[in-house]
Amino acid sequence: DRSPSRGLGDVYKRQPLDYTVAVFDLDNCLMDARAVGPLFEPAFDAVRQANQGALSPEALDQALQACWFTAFGLVAQRHHFTPAMRAAGWQQFSQMEAKAPLRGYADIELLPRIPLRRYLVTSGFRRLQDSKIDALRIRPWFEQVLIDAIDAPPTGAAHGKQAIFEQILAREGCAPRQMLVVGDNPLSELSAGRALGATTVQTVRPGVEPWPLADHRVEGLQGLLALLSPDAPRAAADTPPASADQRI
Repeated sequence: DRSPSRGLGDVYKRQPLDYTVAVFDLDNCLMDARAVGPLFEPAFDAVRQANQGALSPEALDQALQACWFTAFGLVAQRHHFTPAMRAAGWQQFSQMEAKAPLRGYADIELLPRIPLRRYLVTSGFRRLQDSKIDALRIRPWFEQVLIDAIDAPPTGAAHGKQAIFEQILAREGCAPRQMLVVGDNPLSELSAGRALGATTVQTVRPGVEPWPLADHRVEGLQGLLALLSPDAPRAAADTPPASADQRI
């Protein structure tokens, strides 16, 4: 229908966006990382004991809180842990396992309704991340679950989220813009997706700071469904505003 009465907005409303793949992060995207409760305390205690005054109490508390949002190796690097602090935390984290029952966010049951081929890509200690996924019972909802294990020795397999995303693009045979990268962290999946030219969707869950460079920001999976609706505008309806002086 080439009727002049149809505006460009009508065309956008009637044509679904051509996304084909959605790649999800786990922590603070599908589950609150703090849902594991006191599981991290042995690692936190070990780091505190190894600190020996290297970081002030305030700086150390800030660093340990960052472990709920960012993989431990990157936290140790960004917060200038001593080798002893890193080794003490590493030893504890590498042995951790989450136990069922473990609850995701209230909207996690919407995942199977996302009308794209779904992948789960999460960074961290292999045993811990695997145990979270098993405790949540969400593995069947994905084409593939890929763990970017920081405690795994280098192999020929893809390492780092950007390399894993490239692997998924090759498997699916789609253009980067057809891939949605859904997660909370600008230091991890969102920056990796942006570097590849993928469409980035930040899940602004409680405690997550909005990132202005994300293509879209949603509060949860309902917002993602709205973004994918053929009748939706180009941005999701529940996009929270980003602070102009946003820091990552």
